[in-house]
Amino acid sequence: MNEFFTDVQILPRGRYLQFAVGVKLLDDAIIRSNEPEEVLTYRYQKLGNRFIVPWRKVKGKVRRMAMEKMRGLNISPACALKDALCMSCPCCFLFGGTGQTGEVDAEYNLLSRVLGDTFISRAKDRDIKITSYTANAVDERTLTTGQALMTMNKVPAETEFVGIVTLRDPTSETATILADSLLRLTRLGASTREWGRCQTNILGYVLADRERLSSYEAVEDGKDAGQPLKELNLDLSSVDDAYRQFDNQVKELIKSLPVKQQTKGKGAKSKT
Repeated sequence: MNEFFTDVQILPRGRYLQFAVGVKLLDDAIIRSNEPEEVLTYRYQKLGNRFIVPWRKVKGKVRRMAMEKMRGLNISPACALKDALCMSCPCCFLFGGTGQTGEVDAEYNLLSRVLGDTFISRAKDRDIKITSYTANAVDERTLTTGQALMTMNKVPAETEFVGIVTLRDPTSETATILADSLLRLTRLGASTREWGRCQTNILGYVLADRERLSSYEAVEDGKDAGQPLKELNLDLSSVDDAYRQFDNQVKELIKSLPVKQQTKGKGAKSKT
């Protein structure tokens, strides 16, 4: 099975495009869950202790890259995370959304068609020294630092991660949009204004009737999974056209779903 679907439908039809994605940190990065002192690691039985990046953190960054590109094309320019989703644009359809919390009070939800695995570092954390950064408050009058505000541990530059990103029911348009958005990922982690510069590459792909690749196996084998991306024949230079065509397809499909025409706070709502 090596063909894309030519149309978009609501119900899944059992075809999956998986990208093996490599991310190399060009700068130290802060990858944590909550606490400033935390660095996310996980101890696997076979892989040992590894740095990890949860998929939800990668997905949020990739979605924002796609939305920036979409707004630049003047497609749903007011759509924004997380409580101002329009629920009828390419990004909402690809990455999902909840109608009741969106800008338009839609009666439907959109399940994400972009799935992902935890991104796992190639090297064990014992092979890489964790660096720390201490932030101090400086008194403007005395020019003394005083008490330290916090100490943050960082994942060091040149750490490489591998993750699998999966697209359900791929069309040439959705595959082009997702590949372009992944390659736009240039910062990762918290505090990306100061840290987290990275380089993202698509290492390979698999197009099949089920999910075949996993981050765990890609790291365990130490090999780049899948076929070379060039064999997929995606024309990333035509991504603008892909957004416009997919936008038209989504708009037509959304017409069949129940939507309340008036936005929140503007009186009574009528159903179509």
